[in-house]
Amino acid sequence: MKKLLVCVLCACALVACNRKEKTPIQQCGGYDVQMTFLDNGETMRADINGDIVELSNVAVVSGVKYAGILNDTLVVLLSDGEKWTLVLDDDQIIDCRVK
Repeated sequence: MKKLLVCVLCACALVACNRKEKTPIQQCGGYDVQMTFLDNGETMRADINGDIVELSNVAVVSGVKYAGILNDTLVVLLSDGEKWTLVLDDDQIIDCRVK
């Protein structure tokens, strides 16, 4: 019985480690953004109006920053707490809010 309990606990721990954490859908101007965090936060998969882009965590002094390329556009998602900002090609800065 103890072996079964240990196996179940180990299986639950492995599932928790592999869990993909999704955030609520963000409304960023005309863009709906659904973020899924992978690899303990090192990578983010962002669904932006149905287009999927993999973003990598970038070191910043405060908050978090993820960057990647989608259809020849530099996509950056920044957060300094619970509020997110979408930046496109370093010149379009769009504040986001939970939809």
